[in-house]
Amino acid sequence: MNHRSSRALRGLGSLAAACALGLLVAGCGGGAGSSALPSKPISPASAFKPKIFPVMHISRSTAKLAMSKLTRSGAYFSPIRGGKPVRIHTKTVSAGMNLTNNGGPVVPTASVYNILVNCPDESCWGGDISGFENSFFSSNMIHILDQYVGQSATYTVGGDVPVTYNTSSQLGDQDIVNIIYNVAQQYGTGYNAVYNVFLQNGVQQCSQNAGGCYLQQYCAYHGSNDYSDIGHTLYTVEPYQDVSGCQVSSVSNGGQSPNGSTIDSTASTLSHELSETFTDPDVAINNLAWYNSSGGEIGDLCAPAAGVPTQQVTLNTNVFEIQGEYDNNVSDCSWQSP
Repeated sequence: MNHRSSRALRGLGSLAAACALGLLVAGCGGGAGSSALPSKPISPASAFKPKIFPVMHISRSTAKLAMSKLTRSGAYFSPIRGGKPVRIHTKTVSAGMNLTNNGGPVVPTASVYNILVNCPDESCWGGDISGFENSFFSSNMIHILDQYVGQSATYTVGGDVPVTYNTSSQLGDQDIVNIIYNVAQQYGTGYNAVYNVFLQNGVQQCSQNAGGCYLQQYCAYHGSNDYSDIGHTLYTVEPYQDVSGCQVSSVSNGGQSPNGSTIDSTASTLSHELSETFTDPDVAINNLAWYNSSGGEIGDLCAPAAGVPTQQVTLNTNVFEIQGEYDNNVSDCSWQSP
């Protein structure tokens, strides 16, 4: 994943100002969205029923407080198809494209929470986010990560947290910091909780931390924040994935995926970001764990942006089309543990 990091907080002010200064690419304009939830929720399509927590109403006006608590922050992105990760250190890989252990922390066990911005359930992203997570976490594929996290990788679906937030104008780092700060106070911090922030179709988002904008440089990204009062937090940002440059390979090539483009494209990018969060959570604050100096993290080496097509795979009896993850044991991309 491409990255920008900040050892100490530096200039995470208005992204509009950043664009004006030329720090971000052209195209960092406003976005669409609403801070009101639809009045009639649609039931998720998956047979797996996640726990849905009470709606949280978060104001953009509290971003100043959240930013005042931030002591360190970093983000690391998954490039849009055709993009390239940036080389951020010069260690030599041991063989082929194998990942090197640089000594940073890993996440062998965690609860994963889905923050649903301006949607009462997962229907805005196809309706099967938690169903995919449960299938992925229960599958043989998740155990590709065992070799990196040092034990049997064990993850659970913590539940969905619907959030209202004003997305009528472009979101920036301060908005993600604000959302994570408010939700993590309720559901936990540290290396045993991961928060996925899902943004609806049409919402524009840029990250000075990650070094770009959605659909300009990246499809999604993961990162970590340190707050002076609540501590360390891990998160991913998941903009809408059923768009050119972020869709699964079958759809990009004019075909169909097993669950439809929205569900599978969302699942594929989510698997990428979660696998990297589990095996290299603090890469963006220069505390690397498993990384390849030429190709990036476990998901980067096997992403469509790296020229590796997504594939259909059975995860705990459910079929999804997703990207592979890099497996040092076979020195190649894999969709199942040996």
